[in-house]
Amino acid sequence: MQDIVIQPRVSVVITTYNYEQFVAAAIESVLRQTVRPDEIVVVDDGSTDGTAAVVARYAGRGVRYIRQANAGAGAARNRGIRETRGDLIAFLDADDRWLPDKLARQLAHLRRYPAAGLVTGGEWQVFGAGRPPVRVRRRPAPAARLYPRILIENLIGNPSLTLVRRACFAGVGGFDETLPLGQDWEMWIRIARTYRIGVIDAPLIDFTQHEGSLTAGKVAERHRSNRVIRRRYLGEVQPLARRAYLWSAGQSMSCFHMAAALADQPARHATTLPLALLALALDPGYRTKEKVGLCLRAALGPAAFARTRRALRRATAGAPALPGPAAPEPAEAPYANVPARRRR
Repeated sequence: MQDIVIQPRVSVVITTYNYEQFVAAAIESVLRQTVRPDEIVVVDDGSTDGTAAVVARYAGRGVRYIRQANAGAGAARNRGIRETRGDLIAFLDADDRWLPDKLARQLAHLRRYPAAGLVTGGEWQVFGAGRPPVRVRRRPAPAARLYPRILIENLIGNPSLTLVRRACFAGVGGFDETLPLGQDWEMWIRIARTYRIGVIDAPLIDFTQHEGSLTAGKVAERHRSNRVIRRRYLGEVQPLARRAYLWSAGQSMSCFHMAAALADQPARHATTLPLALLALALDPGYRTKEKVGLCLRAALGPAAFARTRRALRRATAGAPALPGPAAPEPAEAPYANVPARRRR
């Protein structure tokens, strides 16, 4: 006799604010999943454009529309959690898109590793015309390193990547609505302190970088918010030397991300290079290659850096490969986190 596998109910929460031009593609990416979710809710955080009319076209396909006064991304996600009933909750920012097998991969992972409370993965960062997409990989980390290592930077990624057990929110609470930015990172920190985190080494979403995105125009504000979040949790890290390292490494990555966000703006060239150099100086051992590359890009300028990189690739294209077989890369890992001291 075959075992009967009961599929947990999956709720999708799409959050939007004045993303009339993106929200249809986001909804379509959910409807095209190889494994369909049980419910789809769009939470409109006070849009003043034509978002409501766009979403209304999908009412007949089971998409429910909820509008609230503008209260921020954290409040919109919390509203979505309250309005849904699924055992598993998947988030999607309205300017991102899921790849067709996103839910199928994550559900298979959770069936295989039921101790995981959240599962994430990689992404394609999609830019405007003339710039190719960039793949961002998230590799499984050893259990003893995710927490408190996640205090250095957001190792889980954008909410659009995640599938989360509802029990996690019952255990650690909702998104912090007082934070103007970084509510997702702060939530992942709380979850990683208590639950195991699954990581799939494959792209799951198209993450859109555009002029109006939250990540594009608020670089300094994000840096300040990151400092607040990091201070909130570093006080419990022992010993003191480890706490000091995590603070320095975290400041390094904040400088790195600020410099990366400004690198394509010629008017900010004078700011970009000092930030990139500071990121390397504060912690030269973490993501060294990327930090050195950013320093070169800031020093040479984007166009000259791109030409130099192409020339180096051509020069090394004919170099003989190192002997020996390449080690296979895992498609996924069971989970990665420290079951750290639980809050009582």
